Amino acid sequence: MYVVKASGEKDKFRPEKLIRSLVRAGASKELAVQITNEVKQDIWDGITTYEILELALEKLKERKEKVLMLKYDLKRALMKLGPTGYPFERFIAILLNKYGYRTRNNVVLEGKCVRHEVDVIAEKDGIKYMVECKYHNKRGIKTDLKVAMYTYARFLDLEKYFNGAWLICNTKCTAETIRYCKCMGVRNTSWAYPPGEWSLESMIEKKVLYPVTILSSLNEEARRLALQLNIITVEDFLDKGVEALISAGIDEKMVLAAQKEGKILLQTKILG
Repeated sequence: MYVVKASGEKDKFRPEKLIRSLVRAGASKELAVQITNEVKQDIWDGITTYEILELALEKLKERKEKVLMLKYDLKRALMKLGPTGYPFERFIAILLNKYGYRTRNNVVLEGKCVRHEVDVIAEKDGIKYMVECKYHNKRGIKTDLKVAMYTYARFLDLEKYFNGAWLICNTKCTAETIRYCKCMGVRNTSWAYPPGEWSLESMIEKKVLYPVTILSSLNEEARRLALQLNIITVEDFLDKGVEALISAGIDEKMVLAAQKEGKILLQTKILG
C-alpha cells in the first residue's frame, strides 16, 4: 500500500507514523492504535496524506474527541496563518516569550553592507538571536537550502548585533538545509525537527500555545479578521477576540462556538 505525499512523492504507508502523530496530539497509545487500524481498513493505493488526515479526523469526530481533533490538525492551522508571513512571525515571538526569551518583531537594523528587517530578535541569558521565520501556506513545500544560506548571509552582515542565527519554519526542511545549518552553526527549528521536544510542534504543544486558526468553528472570514486585529493565539482570542469579532459583525453563534473550543484547548494546560 502506498500513499502520495503533498509533494507528489510516493511512499509506503507506515502505520507507526500515524500512531506517533496521534500520540503527539494527546491520544493514548491504545486509542492511536485503534484509529490507525480503522484507517488502514479504509485506505487505498494512491491515497494522499491529506486524505489520511481527513480519515483520522473523522475517526476522532466519531468518538467525540474534540480536543484531539483540534490538536491533530495543528500543522494545517499553522498554514492558515496567512496569507502574509507576519502573523507567523508574531506567533513565533509569542512562543519564544513562553520559553523565557525577550522578543521584538520586525526590527530594522543597519548592517555592514545594507539595512535589514529582522523578523524576530530573541534574547535570553545574554545570548541574542537573529530569528528568520520562513512561512509556507501550501502543503508539500519544504524549506530549501537557499533559505538557510540567505539566513546565514544576513547574520554575517548583522553579526555585530547578534550571537547567533536561528531559522524557524512551519514546514519541514530539506536534508541539505539541515546539513548546512549544522555546518554553519545556524539553529534550526522546523516541523518534526530537531527530533524530540524541541521541534516546532513539540514546543507549541508543551506550552499549549495554539494559533487562533486552530479553532475549527471560525470560518475564513473570521480567521482573516482576527489576524488583522492582531489576534494571533487562542489566548488572544479568549482575552479580547470574542468581543472584537462579534462587534465587527461576525456571527455570534460561530464566535461563541469557537470560544468553547478555545476554553477546552486551554483546559488541557490546566489539567497538565
